[in-house]
Amino acid sequence: MKFVVAIDGSRVAKHALAAALDLAAEMRTPAELHAVAVADYAMPPAGLAKAPADAPDLLGDEARVALDVACEIAAARGFTIEAHLLRGHVSVQILEFARSIGANLIAAGTHGRKGLARALVGSTCERLVRQAEIPVLTVRGEDVS
Repeated sequence: MKFVVAIDGSRVAKHALAAALDLAAEMRTPAELHAVAVADYAMPPAGLAKAPADAPDLLGDEARVALDVACEIAAARGFTIEAHLLRGHVSVQILEFARSIGANLIAAGTHGRKGLARALVGSTCERLVRQAEIPVLTVRGEDVS
C-alpha cells in the first residue's frame, strides 16, 4: 500500500498524518508513506512583476519545515516517510503525484470551513475528494473555523 499525506504545516495536516500512521500501523503489510507539501505561487500576468533571481523562497522554506516536522512525527512513531516538495496548484500537484507513484490512498486534513470563508479560501480537500481516482481520507482537526 502507498499512502500520500498532504502536509501544509497546519494542525489539521498533523491530524491527517496521525490518522495515516494509525492506519499503516494496523495493516498486515508495510505501507509506503509519502508526505507531500506544495508551494503554490500565484503568477502575475507576464511582464507585470518578476521576482529577482536571489529572492528568498519563503513558501518553499515553509513547506520544507512542515515536511521536516512530518518526518520527525513519523520517525517518533517508528515509520519512515518520504518527503516531497512540489510546486504548482496544490490539489493538482497532489493528485498528479499520487497518480505517478500508484498511491492507494490520499490523507488530507480539512479545516471544516463553511459559507463565505470556504468560498473565499476554497477547499483543497474538497477538490481532492471530487477529483481523486483513489480513496481520500479526510481528517477534521481541532482548529475548525
